[in-house]
Amino acid sequence: MKVSLIVILLILATFAGKSQQIKGFTLPNVADGRPFSLAATQKAQAVVVIFFSGKCAYGRYYIGRITSLMQAFSGQGVRFVLINANSSDYVPEESVAAMQAYARKHQLPVYLADKEQQVKQLLSATRTPEALVLKPEGGYFSIVYRGAIDDSPQRASDVSHAYLKAALLNLLAGKHVTVNQTRPVGCLIK
Repeated sequence: MKVSLIVILLILATFAGKSQQIKGFTLPNVADGRPFSLAATQKAQAVVVIFFSGKCAYGRYYIGRITSLMQAFSGQGVRFVLINANSSDYVPEESVAAMQAYARKHQLPVYLADKEQQVKQLLSATRTPEALVLKPEGGYFSIVYRGAIDDSPQRASDVSHAYLKAALLNLLAGKHVTVNQTRPVGCLIK
């Protein structure tokens, strides 16, 4: 019995230690009207994918922090991609036209519409905002971080753990991302 339990734990630890790899995806970018392909970011140091909703209160709390992170890391080879996977059938305020207006207002260069929720399913996203850090390697992308942007959704001044920023700093420094998963807090993707 002890040996079986040890074997099961070793198998689980092996799978837990391996990061998910994805090949890529292509979605319409409402900010410029052209398709965006993840494969085109292979030369980036990292790609941050944030599932986002302008209607969600948590999106409103985080948009300033997201744009600050975009500015802070833009010169370091980090690409930021916001994805709205809410169906317009359930959330009419999340239409492509509303997304375009939001992208203009907040100067978002990449705001993707995933209305059929294919990328949401591919990346197993459940909430907005939910952040993933992808590391390009060998034609694939490894997910090296998944979860919350930080530990204080409502007030930036109360942040004590900036998870996304720490993951990016570790990755850019060639270090292991020590906290590779946290629980995202926000609105359910509908």
